[in-house]
Amino acid sequence: MSTAESICVDKKPMSFDLLQLINEARMQYGLRHHDYQRYREHCTRRVHRLRQMLSLTEPNSKKVNKKKELPEQFDDVRYLHLFVYETERAWAYSMELKQESTNSLDTRKRHHLTKRLKRAVESAKQLYVHCEQQVVDPRTLLYAKAYAATIQGYLDFEQQQWSACLASLLEARTIYDRFATTSHSTNPQQASLAYAAIDDMDANLRFCAYKLQCPTDQDMDTLIASLKKQHSLDALESQLTSTLGVSPATTQDGRANNTFLWRYEPLTLTQPALADAVHHARDVTGSLDLSNTDDDKQVVERYDAVLSAWADVEKRVKKLVKEDKEAAAKVASTKSSKASEQMAWVQTFVTYHYYAYTIQRNKALLSTLEKTQHRIKLWDDILKQVGYIQDLTGVKERHAFESELDILTGFFKAQRCLLVAVAYVDSQMMPEALALYQRAQTHLVQTKQLLQQSRGFDDEAVLKVTPQDLQSLEISIQSGIWKAQAQWYLHHDDQPDSTEKEVASIDDNEVETLIQRLDTYPTSLTTPGQKVPRLINFPPKFQPAPCKPFYFDLAANHIRYPEALQERASAEKGSGLWKFFGFGGAN
Repeated sequence: MSTAESICVDKKPMSFDLLQLINEARMQYGLRHHDYQRYREHCTRRVHRLRQMLSLTEPNSKKVNKKKELPEQFDDVRYLHLFVYETERAWAYSMELKQESTNSLDTRKRHHLTKRLKRAVESAKQLYVHCEQQVVDPRTLLYAKAYAATIQGYLDFEQQQWSACLASLLEARTIYDRFATTSHSTNPQQASLAYAAIDDMDANLRFCAYKLQCPTDQDMDTLIASLKKQHSLDALESQLTSTLGVSPATTQDGRANNTFLWRYEPLTLTQPALADAVHHARDVTGSLDLSNTDDDKQVVERYDAVLSAWADVEKRVKKLVKEDKEAAAKVASTKSSKASEQMAWVQTFVTYHYYAYTIQRNKALLSTLEKTQHRIKLWDDILKQVGYIQDLTGVKERHAFESELDILTGFFKAQRCLLVAVAYVDSQMMPEALALYQRAQTHLVQTKQLLQQSRGFDDEAVLKVTPQDLQSLEISIQSGIWKAQAQWYLHHDDQPDSTEKEVASIDDNEVETLIQRLDTYPTSLTTPGQKVPRLINFPPKFQPAPCKPFYFDLAANHIRYPEALQERASAEKGSGLWKFFGFGGAN
């Protein structure tokens, strides 16, 4: 082994995230608004700054100086950044010229943008060559290879070389697709960047397939699979397998093992840690056996073990959803949005099972509590947990799922009203108890109607309400109403009616007040033992009083009164003879 090779082996491999470096520069310096000129100027300044830091600047003289060459061996990643920004500068210039050429008839701009793309291809190839020659991380090498293939594909597309463009973009897409599928569980942001790069080249791939008369009336995944059969990519697949350690067949087998149906929809667990946790929670749930015990405390303890397993899964899925949202906020793509929707449905699956088994545990805990207020609070918690399930992502879009939760809500509300009504009966508050029994019956009737209108509960539903449960609850409510009425009548049977007492106390010979009989001396004032006479009636009795009727002013505006001129005219029409005798309106 030579000295140079031994030095290369001892060096730590260089590594940098090429897609993240390019994406941050593009989004921060103009390409968010498609301002290619601003981005090109930023790349120019960045190249100049890197040359200054790496001592690669040339003297400003009129003589022609040979460009400084890079050292044969280097371990500074900024040398690789230099080629990246040179490629980006040339590519941004070509895109700027392409924008200008679409709005003008100057054909020379098409020629210039092709030259700039050729320069970008040359810089990208130099990046890949230096990555091969230097000690570089294998993932970085694959990223550089995909980046060079992408720029080469853009050049072939502008030159209308459809076959070469299809081969280059297909190679780059294969690399990005493998990175996206393998890093989705470990690094969601990197997977989003790879998916965004795939979205950028999918339109060009479909157009090339159309130009080559390939069938394009199918989805993109099917089209790519058919194109891969035509273009041999075995060497690339083997390189990806050796670098990433996962083959496509292994990935598909893993997806098949971690995919199952829940509520008639496929549920895929792409993260291995999450899949293991879900399988463990389902195994613990499957081992839950309540048939061999009648002790409620033991039932609660067994439910606690199930809840512990699902709580661990819920923590994991919350963390993954948070990371996925942060990655999607930075880079958006078609496949990343689908993956986010799938992850949200996984979170709904996990959270539903966690809250459902919590409700089952609380129902088992009800019989162990003695105080009524504690049992009522437990029913409040159960209703809150059903509300949390209703607020989960994707529940309202699935009407069967939403109908199940509405049935559970009505059933639990009826049971809570029944418990509070029993507490009021024990406190001898019969009117309130009867009102609560009536409310419980209303919830029960509504729940029956919902159950008849729905298709029933899903086979995998943890919480279910059967017609037998509703019938048992109806019998409990009816018997409670009868007991409350019977207790009320028994309680009031020994006591005389208060209305009879009031009627008996009424004196038929009502004595007039003193103000009405001032001419008579009240003997009760001097006779001991007599009641003090009443001076006046208080409150006074109502008597009719003359007043303006209600809405008189409003009605008066709609009444037509005779005008004075019409009266005068009718008065002048009378004859003089009649006026002489005092008729005809004479004053």
